[in-house]
Amino acid sequence: MKPLTLIYWVRAVLGLVIGILCGLHVFYFAIGAQLGDIYTLLTGLSFALLFYMATYYIVKLRFFGRVEKVSKLVTQGIGIYFFAWIVSWTLFVTLLMPSLSVGIYYGTTSDLFEDEPFWVAALNSDGRIIQNVTTKSGSLKMALLPPGTYTLVLTGIPEGYTAANKSLTLSWLEFPHLRFNVNVNVTQLS
Repeated sequence: MKPLTLIYWVRAVLGLVIGILCGLHVFYFAIGAQLGDIYTLLTGLSFALLFYMATYYIVKLRFFGRVEKVSKLVTQGIGIYFFAWIVSWTLFVTLLMPSLSVGIYYGTTSDLFEDEPFWVAALNSDGRIIQNVTTKSGSLKMALLPPGTYTLVLTGIPEGYTAANKSLTLSWLEFPHLRFNVNVNVTQLS
């Protein structure tokens, strides 16, 4: 195999490995709101850049006299390295993130007010909305919620009906189902 081809494929594989290592960093150290934080992105990017610079010095020691341009030792495989890094990091974290399915029930049926839109908002412990999902059916899926404790609020219920807010704590690799029971508020209907 030619030196530049070997450098290209080594950097492609290293990009995948560094992406998985960045995902493990998120898995073990980023909790709750830190997951979408700019510092998590900058930490991962710094990690990727550090390892890319390390590959340059390793490649330089191994292939210095074997390529026609020394600048090729820096640029060969840079695109595939960062592409493989970001794709593997994103995919790894996405597969580990908890997702939540929410059912909205009136009595025993989930076909509650089919023409009415419902909103389910996930609020973190600070009261900030992390995710807001709309549905016109009795069920929906909230995906990619960072691990943490949330209060889920159901809104858009017609006047005269109530549903209690729900609290839950999500961990990595968890896929719970939460049920909102909508009840008739007798005092408002009479």
